Amino acid sequence: MKTTNKIAIAMIIVTIIAFAAPASAYFTTQTIETKAERIVDIAAEAQERVTDIVAAVEANATAMLQITDAELTDEFYGNLSLCVQAGTMVNGEAASADGEGWTYLNEAQLALQAGEYEEAIEYAREALEIFRDALRSIHVILCEADVEFGQILDPQILQEAIDRSQDRITELRALLKDTELLDKLDDAEDWLTDAQDQLDLEEIEAAKESLREANALISEVCQDLKQIAQELNPGRIKGYLDEAYQYRERFRERFGNAWNEEIDVDKFLQAAGYQNEEEFMTQFQEMINKAQDSENIDEAIQNLQDIGQMIQKMDSDLTQEFGRHRGGQGQDMPGKGNGFGNMGGGNSP
Repeated sequence: MKTTNKIAIAMIIVTIIAFAAPASAYFTTQTIETKAERIVDIAAEAQERVTDIVAAVEANATAMLQITDAELTDEFYGNLSLCVQAGTMVNGEAASADGEGWTYLNEAQLALQAGEYEEAIEYAREALEIFRDALRSIHVILCEADVEFGQILDPQILQEAIDRSQDRITELRALLKDTELLDKLDDAEDWLTDAQDQLDLEEIEAAKESLREANALISEVCQDLKQIAQELNPGRIKGYLDEAYQYRERFRERFGNAWNEEIDVDKFLQAAGYQNEEEFMTQFQEMINKAQDSENIDEAIQNLQDIGQMIQKMDSDLTQEFGRHRGGQGQDMPGKGNGFGNMGGGNSP
């Protein structure tokens, strides 16, 4: 029963790590290239996990003695042989041939580089299956050898989980400009810092709890992004783009009124980073075109956010310029903007 329980725990750990969803998995609209890149990355991570676990066990003399006494050394290193390139040291000897898993992974990476995405996905799946089988087999061997692998693997697994959560935060930050969601990520990052500090002090249980708190916040952000992605259907995106076109023409009208009031529009725009009115209009149009040509949801979110924030900033700066010119009265002509959808801030992109 003790061994069975250990195997069950090991399988749960492997499942959690091997199937942990990256931030990008919360966006259902992905190109074939994106899917291929992601699964090849996952396969490569699984291969590294096998070699890391073997190295961690090798570093523990007691564990290796128990495996030897159980006559499981060949089986233990046989799993590693499946996952490494020829020439890699396996049980003190250089592997004479490429492992089957490594061969599939190498083919997947070559296919990805060549733009053969369907083949890359197929090869990566084959590699991933071999690496997962190797992980399962290693855990079973440790159980059969009665190795107390919690002390060996828990810190390593925690470190990998902390690193993975930090990577997810980095991915999410690249997609977000929403203050509330970014605050959640800041809190999650604080929890990860606590987890890392506790792990360094070998406070394993405390580190696990801090990691759980961090991942709970990360999951909340991912769910919010998933909801945003679901709301951004093609009809909604078209509506935002139509509104952007209207704002572009509104700015043209406001610039015309500014010239009529003897405001040097080009000088005003130069302070905002544009050479003149023509360049601003050109860049605005390019932003609209880029959003219109977005191939997936996360690109659409980012491009629409950029447009929304640019509109809000220019609208505010231009209103202030009119106010200064009119002696601080804060007046403005009809057509002052009231915000581009909710794309520049708030709780949606």
